[in-house]
Amino acid sequence: MGKKIQKISKIISEEGIFFFFLKIFKYINTNICGISKEIIFEQDLEKSVPKITTELELSFRMASKEDIDFMDEEHYDYDLKGKQYSKDRLLKGDRCILTVYNGKIIGYTWVMKDYMELSQFNHILLSKNRIYVYKGFILKEYRGKRIQMFVHKYLANMLRKEGKRFVVLFIDIKNKSSIKCVERVGFKRIGFKKQFTFFGLKHDYIKNKTLLYLQNP
Repeated sequence: MGKKIQKISKIISEEGIFFFFLKIFKYINTNICGISKEIIFEQDLEKSVPKITTELELSFRMASKEDIDFMDEEHYDYDLKGKQYSKDRLLKGDRCILTVYNGKIIGYTWVMKDYMELSQFNHILLSKNRIYVYKGFILKEYRGKRIQMFVHKYLANMLRKEGKRFVVLFIDIKNKSSIKCVERVGFKRIGFKKQFTFFGLKHDYIKNKTLLYLQNP
C-alpha cells in the first residue's frame, strides 16, 4: 500500500492533479467499463520503405529472460504480471527486439508469428505470410527522435529476409504520434478493432471481412 501511495504522490507532483484523474478515467475505461477503438495497420514488405535516419547510433538484439527481469515498471512499463506474461510468450516463440543506445536498452518491440493478439490470452490465427508486431515502447527521454520509425525500418528488413510479406499492428485511435509514425514508414489502414470492457470482462470485435483478409494469403 505504501508503494502505491508513493506512486500516486509522484504522479500528482510531476504531472498535476488533472493528469492524475485523467489516468484514473483511462484505467476505468480500460479495465472496468468502457469501449476502446484501435486502427489495424498493415505494411506491405514488397514495397520500399522510405529512407529514415536518426541522430543516434542504434543497435538491436533479441531480448532474453534476464533482459525482461532487468526492465522495471517505472522506466520500462513492466510490472511483475507483465514480466511473467512476456517470459511465457518467449517460451511460445515470440521475439522481443531490444533497441540499444550506448549499451543501454532504450526500447523494445515484440513480434508474434502465426497469431495476432487481441488482448492478453486472446489470440486469433494469422496467415503464414503475415506477422504481428505489438508492445512497442521507447523510454520517455528518447521519444520524439524518430527512433520508432527507425525500429520499424529495421523490422521490415529483418522480416523480409524471413520471407514475410506483411506486418500487422494495432494503434489506439487517440495515439496521433504513433499513427503518424507508422504511416510515414508505409503502413496502411485496413480496419478497426473495438474492445468492450464490462467489470473486467473483455470482448474484442473485428469485422468478419477484415478477419478473412488477415487470415488469407
